[in-house]
Amino acid sequence: MQELSVIAPSLLAKLCIALDGRDYDALAACFAPAGTWTRQGKTLRGREEIRKTLADTRPATLSTIHIVTNTSIDAQSERAATGRFYLTVYRHDGSSEPPYPVPAPSVVGLCKVEFVYMGDEWLLQHLQTGPYVFSN
Repeated sequence: MQELSVIAPSLLAKLCIALDGRDYDALAACFAPAGTWTRQGKTLRGREEIRKTLADTRPATLSTIHIVTNTSIDAQSERAATGRFYLTVYRHDGSSEPPYPVPAPSVVGLCKVEFVYMGDEWLLQHLQTGPYVFSN
């Protein structure tokens, strides 16, 4: 079994890199098949709803960078765990080509996560992003 304290930051970074790169299949694969994501006040259920919602609602002109820090595993059993991490999001909405001016963070907050060990890997069972501590 892979050590979750090592895997968790990488799994969350993989999710954020996939989100920023619009690779919604890779993002959805970070979740357990019945995993959930509470974001923007709505809970998305299952990989397909997560993938489809992002593909259908994310503006083509929106560029983002999500930065995960201070990943903490709060409780862990053999096949499940809970944790928290800080998320900082930089965003630019416009049709110009990069490089963009460096913006102030659009949101900063503490997020909650539940992990599940399935097969031979840790996956996200539930992810809660927001409500954020700082937002503009």
